Amino acid sequence: MGRAETPPAMPRIRSSKIVASYVISLMVVVALLVLWVVYVIQSRARIDELAGRVGVSVGQAHWAVLAVGCGLALLLLIELTSQLANAFAERRYSQKQEEFIATVTHELRTPVAAIKLHAQTLEREDLTAGELRRSLGYILQEAARMEVLVDDILESSRLVARRKRLELEPLALGAFFRRYFEQVAPRVEARGLRFSPRVESEAVVLATEDALARLMDNLVENAVRFSDQGGEVRCRVAEEGPWAVIEVEDDGIGIPKGELKKVFDRFYQATHPDERRRKGAGLGLFIVSGLVRELRGDVRAYSHDDRPGTTFRIELPIEEQAA
Repeated sequence: MGRAETPPAMPRIRSSKIVASYVISLMVVVALLVLWVVYVIQSRARIDELAGRVGVSVGQAHWAVLAVGCGLALLLLIELTSQLANAFAERRYSQKQEEFIATVTHELRTPVAAIKLHAQTLEREDLTAGELRRSLGYILQEAARMEVLVDDILESSRLVARRKRLELEPLALGAFFRRYFEQVAPRVEARGLRFSPRVESEAVVLATEDALARLMDNLVENAVRFSDQGGEVRCRVAEEGPWAVIEVEDDGIGIPKGELKKVFDRFYQATHPDERRRKGAGLGLFIVSGLVRELRGDVRAYSHDDRPGTTFRIELPIEEQAA
């Protein structure tokens, strides 16, 4: 537990040093500005005299010199403030990376431990056929969990580096989503939730089946994770003007409105007191956002005032109407 709590403390110490450096620099700039103003005021007669020798109107030169100094001081203040903002942004990102590494380590340790345990079980010679199948099933299940995590890490890295952009092709939403919803329904219902899909569009968009399935998997998994047993996950595919609209809605705990704009950030995880709800690497919604951008669309998250839950809405440009 001590190790898990140590990394967040380091950025706070460094942040205090950043603030201290900024304050000291600010004081130096202000002091130099005051000295400059005092010097110009005390030397205005000499400055005006020197300016007169080079053809500048007497009585105006010292004001120009004073303005130049003040302008340079203002530029320094702006640059210092910009550097402070950049330093804090880098520190926040560094902290998120540290939290991400800790989370990924934890997420990998759990399936590795399960695989090791059931592999040791398979070494026993007195296993029944049922025990053998059960242990093999657990190993395959945990291996698949690790595969999903590794795929998410690789996909998020691709989106950040903007490598190997998707090769889009016409895709009929109606046919795709009927197949997809048929496949995903048992997974949702196995978690004790109702699944209600609606396909109201036969439009064609430019996409790939893999990209659309990946972003939908992340949205559905997010809805399932933050819903209680007995709840409902609703999916809708429709058209609104030139846009194909895909919505994934749940009636779970919802997302605080102050965090709605942050949920698509890399490594970000919404605040919730139940840590089991927050498990994951904080990459799912970042991947959703990145894939939607590659599909030339837009994605937003909404919370509701009159009822619990969250709605994720994707809008993709319609390429053509399917026959």
